[in-house]
Amino acid sequence: MKKNNILKLICSLLSVLALVSCAASPGFEFPSLDVGMPAAEGKSIIDPASEVRGVWIASVFNINYPSRTDLDAASLKKEIDAILDSCEKNNLNTVFFQVRPSCDALYESELFPVSRSLSTTGKLTFDPLRYLLEEGHKRNIFIHAWINPLRITTTADSEGSLPESSPAVKHPEWTVKYADGKLYFNAGVPALRAFVAEGVREIVENYDVDGIVFDDYFYPYPVAGADFDDSEEYALYGKEYATLADFRRDNINKLIKEVYDTVKDADSECKFGVSPAGVWQNNDGVNGGSDTRGFEAYHEIYCDAVAWIKGGYIDYISPQIYWQIGKSGTPFDTVADWWNACLDGTGVELWISHGAYRYDAGDWGDASGEMASQLEYSRKLISYRGSVFYGYDKLRDSAYGMTDELLEAYKYEIIYCDPSASASGVAFKSPYIGAECPVGSLIIEGVSDPSRDLKLEGVSVGRLRDGSFSVSVNVTEGENRFTFTQGDSRYILTVYGTEE
Repeated sequence: MKKNNILKLICSLLSVLALVSCAASPGFEFPSLDVGMPAAEGKSIIDPASEVRGVWIASVFNINYPSRTDLDAASLKKEIDAILDSCEKNNLNTVFFQVRPSCDALYESELFPVSRSLSTTGKLTFDPLRYLLEEGHKRNIFIHAWINPLRITTTADSEGSLPESSPAVKHPEWTVKYADGKLYFNAGVPALRAFVAEGVREIVENYDVDGIVFDDYFYPYPVAGADFDDSEEYALYGKEYATLADFRRDNINKLIKEVYDTVKDADSECKFGVSPAGVWQNNDGVNGGSDTRGFEAYHEIYCDAVAWIKGGYIDYISPQIYWQIGKSGTPFDTVADWWNACLDGTGVELWISHGAYRYDAGDWGDASGEMASQLEYSRKLISYRGSVFYGYDKLRDSAYGMTDELLEAYKYEIIYCDPSASASGVAFKSPYIGAECPVGSLIIEGVSDPSRDLKLEGVSVGRLRDGSFSVSVNVTEGENRFTFTQGDSRYILTVYGTEE
């Protein structure tokens, strides 16, 4: 699908606020943050070059599509049409469609059997992916093929029901049965990683998809007292690693890189992204993790998203930040801030996944206004390029007025301008250089060149789209020097700590 460059042309014509290149006086004022511009008249769908507005459509267990496994072609088409209608109604522009829920396919494949979510006969009488692409692109809706790369079965002790054409049956040496009774592919097997990449190539070369996306399932979610038996692979391939955990993480890193290279080889314009669990690591004082108390993807399922970002082998990341603002041990805002800082200056885009499914009386209670607040918060972050909503049925049915919230929020489109015209530099708003401050916690506020990432003592600082920032530091008695860097430039804020 040809990408729309109109917004980029508009963007290049917009003026960008120049930043002060030296430390500011106590009277310094922030430049205002332009939150957007009215959507073009008569334009119902916004190009993802401006802002991704997506929805996850799950096929596993027939959660969203298809509704049943015995539908004829006309009914299958009708359900896709309804999904696209819902996207237009909610001003969404991207569908993340689960085409391989568990080692099977909702598309024509020579490598994987027909999905059990689609057909009870094992025959493909209708190709949902091709129809979705044809109809979605007519409506200027972009389509990303959502793949679960390593899950084989979704229920315990069901491997006996796999068809003979399943790669898991053909290559049992690639599989591991875990304590939960389910069957998984073993990412420690090089041949399996190559096969996953070729499965992605098959899609990209045969379908005009705009992107490929993996979800959060890599090594199995842990079962108490159980372990994933990959001892043979560790003995064969893991000698260079200090621990089994390091070996497993690098297996996933290699898988992600191999798929990224395959996608780009097949179609350089096709994007590749991953939607990991929301928390990489909880901050332990040295690991650089988020200030949270949640499930850690890095340790529990060996998912090192920071390595993919630093390695440059994903185009976007869509962390599942399925919590409310300011609540629980993993607040939405805290986690979003962490990913924003992690991605700043990397070129990897932040497409936040929101928990629309939690708009439910049994979960968040009456969550009215929560999604609007999350969108407002997210759209100010400098790395943010879009949102993806999980829980299509809640969105479709406008649980607690969610549709109204989206339509109100999406009255305006965000234009991400090329900030290269901005003057370089960092300016401090508060405190001013030489200020006396009470010992203890201090908030430093300022602005910076938005085109280059900002670091404080070598650690990335989270910023808003205009380059403004607010960061907490600790002040001790006497002179305190805080060194900020952008590229080769250093900016030192000196304050003096005093006992009250």
